[in-house]
Amino acid sequence: MSRLNHKKGRPTNYRKSLKSNPYWEEVKSKVRLRDNFKCIECNSIIRLETHHITYYVNGKSIVGAELDHLCWLVTLCEYCHERVHKNSNHRFNPSNKNKVNIK
Repeated sequence: MSRLNHKKGRPTNYRKSLKSNPYWEEVKSKVRLRDNFKCIECNSIIRLETHHITYYVNGKSIVGAELDHLCWLVTLCEYCHERVHKNSNHRFNPSNKNKVNIK
């Protein structure tokens, strides 16, 4: 099953792997604090996820260095996160050439 086709309400294997990662917990906390613990699309306060708008800045991967690039991460609820990934023209979709950061 792909990450976006998992059963609703159950954490994906990807999300489970991040739970035990102290670095990711710090990244997630800072992004959620900045976004007032709400989805920036619909203002939901439940089932929040941290979304990478992009994985590369200036041709270099930001994975593992997210604290230096917090403007490229946003808080989305599970529903909006799925919607962003399905819409290639969405401003926060990583494959959109016209994506924007949170600044």
